Parts: sequence; structure tokens; C-alpha cells
Amino acid sequence: MIRFTIFFIIIVGFGFFANWISNYSGLILFQVGDYEVRVTLTFFIFLFALCLIITIIVWAIIMYIYNLPKKIKSKSEARINRKIQNSITKGLIHTSAGNSIAADLEIKKIDKLTSKKNVDIITLILKAQNANLKKDNTSLLKIFNQMQASDEAKMLGYRGLYTISKNSKNPQKSIEILKEAETYDRDEPWVLEEMLKCFLMTKNWVGACEALDSQFKNKLISKKKYNKEKAIILTAHAKSIEEEYPDESLELSQEANRLDKAQIISALISARVLSEKQSIAKAEKIILDTWKLNPHEDLALLYSHLVPGLSPSIRLGKVQSLIKRSKSNGIESAIALSRIAIEAKDYKKAREALDPHINDNSSKRTYQIMADIEIASSKNLGKAREWMRKALNAKFDTNWHYGDFVSHVWLPCIPETGELRVFEWGDKLINSIDENDTYIDFLNNKRLIEKNTENITQSDDHELDLKTIESDITETILDKDTKLTNQKKKKRTKSAKKEQVVHQDIINSPDNPGVQSDEDINEL
Repeated sequence: MIRFTIFFIIIVGFGFFANWISNYSGLILFQVGDYEVRVTLTFFIFLFALCLIITIIVWAIIMYIYNLPKKIKSKSEARINRKIQNSITKGLIHTSAGNSIAADLEIKKIDKLTSKKNVDIITLILKAQNANLKKDNTSLLKIFNQMQASDEAKMLGYRGLYTISKNSKNPQKSIEILKEAETYDRDEPWVLEEMLKCFLMTKNWVGACEALDSQFKNKLISKKKYNKEKAIILTAHAKSIEEEYPDESLELSQEANRLDKAQIISALISARVLSEKQSIAKAEKIILDTWKLNPHEDLALLYSHLVPGLSPSIRLGKVQSLIKRSKSNGIESAIALSRIAIEAKDYKKAREALDPHINDNSSKRTYQIMADIEIASSKNLGKAREWMRKALNAKFDTNWHYGDFVSHVWLPCIPETGELRVFEWGDKLINSIDENDTYIDFLNNKRLIEKNTENITQSDDHELDLKTIESDITETILDKDTKLTNQKKKKRTKSAKKEQVVHQDIINSPDNPGVQSDEDINEL
């Protein structure tokens, strides 16, 4: 409504102005020297408007001709940019699909259309991806160095150079690159994370703590995760200096215990150092607190040895007291109790502790301890051999593990990558290439040359690892059959030539182990 009103007012005003001009009787005089020109006001206004219009048209034509080369160039550049963008898009698709040959063709098109001095960041990213696909580290180094010339892609260049150095397993060079990146942007999340990994791989525990503190300061990790990971680093530091600097090791391990009371290794270190300082009560309290949260057989064994000189029976009582106070009846309690009971020669209690945990899913160490009980109690080598056979075929083994990574010792991180992980103690399913053995059996060809099959006797016990059994039963065999071997040394020389069987059970029965000479023992 307002616009209509304004437009109406303008039309009415123009009408009044035109009416005034048409009724105006005066003339306009133009005098140039002796020449005079008289025109009416209406004609003058019409002539002025015409000249103005012609001037505008001429100026527009001149400016169009003047700007025509720029317009042609801009259109050409736009057309080239469209081709470059299409080539970049196709190249990224090809690299994502793993087709480096097609990506090379698109990169060549881009290089033809662009100047070498002004390279787009997206183009560099495409080239980097393609070079990485082809495992061309030389080209990658060149590309990432080009990226560092641009402030926008400088951090990306640092990331690429660090990745190459890390893959070449050069932690010192990696740390140097990370320090440069930290100087450029000290709050970059990936820099702090990778710094932590490098410090862990190089066993720089102080630097690892500082990197973890920076992550927590920048709110990259939660308080709970920070406490758990800080306890791991402090534990690793304490373990590395325990023998040379026990006092400093004690401070570090106690700090780790305060951050995470379920940390087994830090509790063991603290208890060991405190026991050497005759602080038995403090050591017992640390072990008890950790045992309640995360039992481990070494905690119970150390608990029984805190006071030196105790008899096995007294140490057995201390372990039983620890189990009662913590109200834990798990496998770790049974293992610790059975080991101490064997030392105290209380074999009945050792069996009773393990019996509830014997099943098809028992771990290797459980079967091994049962074999130890049979050897130590009744010297029943037949039963011991059966337990060892079960240990060799056990589905589970006891170790430190995180996911599929297993270790027989505690680790603060995965050694190859430096990733800080919480390793847990317990039974872990032994991984197999093919648990059902279907694929392996399909390719398992046992066919031999016919002439050689006459001298080979296959046995069901061929897969038995006798060296493992040797460590458990050799001493018993030596004590029991020394006299028998001395009497039969001469008889074996003739019979040995006739026997050409590759593999044979050495132990025949618990009462007749079958040892005939010292050579039999060596062969075992």
C-alpha cells in the first residue's frame, strides 16, 4: 500500500510538471559567437534526455569491449575449474575404490590444467591418497612437504610426515616431528595422543605422564580414564626403577594405587618394597585392598611371604585368612591355595581347592597344578601324564590380555603401536586359525612315498610334547629307577638296532615306567 501511494504521488507530480512545461511560453537561448539558437523548454528537455541516453549506450559499448578479454578469460578459467573439480571427484572415488591406475590418469589431467606453482590443497590430498595406495613413500614425503607451505594444510603435512616416520619404526624422528607440530599448535588432539604413544614405546615414562596430563587438561579424556591410564604409566615407571631406586619406586607405585586400587602390579611393587622396610601392616593392607577388587595368585603368594622364615603350614594359614577376609572363592583363590598347600604337603586341601574348577573349560595352569599334586603326593605318573595331556589340549590359557593381544607378562601398552591399554589377568581362549579344523583338514595331505611308509609307525601320541612332561616327571623317574637302569645297560645295545620306530610311549605305567638306561632318560 505504501509503495502504491508513493508511485501514485510520483505519477501525479510528473503530470503536473509536464503540464507546467507545456504551458510555459518562454524560450531558451543558446549563443555561440554570432550565432543564436532559441528553443522551447520542452524541446530542450527532450534533447537533453536523448543525449544522455546516447552517452550511456556509447559508454556501455566501450566498457563491454574493454572487459571482453577478462570475461573470456574468466569463462575459460571457470570451464577449467569445472574440469579440475570433476577430475578431483573422480580421482577421490578411484582412490577410495583402490584403483590407483585410474586415479593416476585423473591426476595427469589435473596437472595439465593447473600450474605447478599454484596447487590446490584438495589436489595434494588426492595425490597423497594415491601415493599411499601405491606405497610410494618418496612421493608422499614430497607431497607432505608441499602441504607445509600452506598454513591451512600445515598440520596435515605434519600428520603425514609423522605417519611415514612411524611406519618406518623410527620413534626418535617421530618425536621430533611431533614436537614441531606441538610448537605450531600445542592443543592439537592427535599430536598429544601420538606423543603419548611415542613416549610409551621409548619408555619415557615422565614424558608419557606429561602428554597424558595435557590430554586431560584439554578435556580430551574423562577423569576416570585419566586415573586408570595414569596409574598404568606410574606402575610401569615404578617397575623399571624398583631395583635401583626402591624409595622412588614406592612413591610411584603408591600413587598408582591411589589412582586405581585394582592395579595388581603396583600393589605387588608397593608390598615388596614395604616388606623390605619392615612395614608389614601397610603391605598387607595394600594386598588385601587390591585382592578384593582384582585377585591374582601372586598377590596371595606375596602375602604369605611378607614375613620371612615362616613355615609352609603357617603361610598356608595366611593365604586362607586372606581368602576368608576378602570373601573370594574364584579361580585365583583356588590356584593360590593349592600352590601353597603343595608346599605345605597338604595334598588333600590342594585337590579340594581345585576340584570345583575342573571342567571342560579349565585352563592349562589348572591341569598342570593337578599334575604337580599327583607327582608330589602319590607319584602316580599315569594320572600326572593324563593331566599333562589335558593341559596340552586345553582351550584356555591364563595370561595378560587385551582383546586378541596376549602376553605372559604385564605390559603398559601394545609394544608395536604404543597404544596404552588396560591388560587384564585371567583365562583367555587360545586362538586358532580354524577352530573347527575343517579348512586345515581339507588341505592336510599326509600321503607319503610308498617305500618310506614301511619304516614309519604312526601313533596317537605323536602330537604330544614330551619336553613339557619331562619338566614335571623326570626327577621322580630318576629317583625311583636308578637301580633298575644300572642292571639293564648291557642288554639294550642289541635290542636298540632292531627298533626303528620313530615315536613310542616312554612311560608304560605308573608302576613300570619303562626306563632301561640313562640314554632313555636323555631321549625323554
